[in-house]
Amino acid sequence: MSSEIRKEVILERLDRDQRVSVLELSAEFGVSGETIRRDLKDLEAEGAVRRVHGGAIPAGRTADTPITERIKLNALEKDEVAGLARDLIIDDCVIFLDTGTTTLALARRLVGFKKLRLYTNSLRIAQAACEHFGVQVLMTPGHLRPVEQDLVGYDTIAYIQQFHFDMVFMGAGAINVDYGFMDFEEDEARIRQVLVKQTSRSVMLSDHSKFGKVGNVITAPFSRVHTLVTDRPPPEVIVQAVAAKDLEIIHG
Repeated sequence: MSSEIRKEVILERLDRDQRVSVLELSAEFGVSGETIRRDLKDLEAEGAVRRVHGGAIPAGRTADTPITERIKLNALEKDEVAGLARDLIIDDCVIFLDTGTTTLALARRLVGFKKLRLYTNSLRIAQAACEHFGVQVLMTPGHLRPVEQDLVGYDTIAYIQQFHFDMVFMGAGAINVDYGFMDFEEDEARIRQVLVKQTSRSVMLSDHSKFGKVGNVITAPFSRVHTLVTDRPPPEVIVQAVAAKDLEIIHG
């Protein structure tokens, strides 16, 4: 396939999905990642795309959709996942909720506790959780990302590494049969990679729309996470992939 045809297909993918991944495109076209990056560089020079970490987005679009907009997508499914996750939490324990729309839905459901300690790097989660009597909220330090309204970076990771959590609840940008749990932003992936090491039980929260997607960063293989909570049974190919990885799946 010529470079010009690849570029046409890339633009079609962008028009449909609003984001393309170097990893996904190189696998689809059977070419190296460097070849795809050259195509994207050419398209950026033409003003057609804007390159971001691991891929590209349409020119004129910011890299991140505000969390205030993402929370509206699949809202019922996220709330169902949050309800299932809420049932996993017992009183008088220490948990961490990382940034994300499904973890935010969980924070809003944390009622009925008398002594729950919650750590988070998300401003919105902290605000939602502190409204509940019996939930003590503690925040990490870090660099504030205005779009995500969360704290990330070296100071965030160093702070998390001081603690052990009974449970951590995390979001996932993508769930892929070959790579496991993936993300589109390196900052989020790095924090989640640390969180799975600092807990007795790591829990990924995801609605069904994340299955089969490919992110830019490999966050954790299935074997590194204890539990996946989702709103419907995963595709059979995912079920088979996790069968030997000791990953518990809870679904609606």
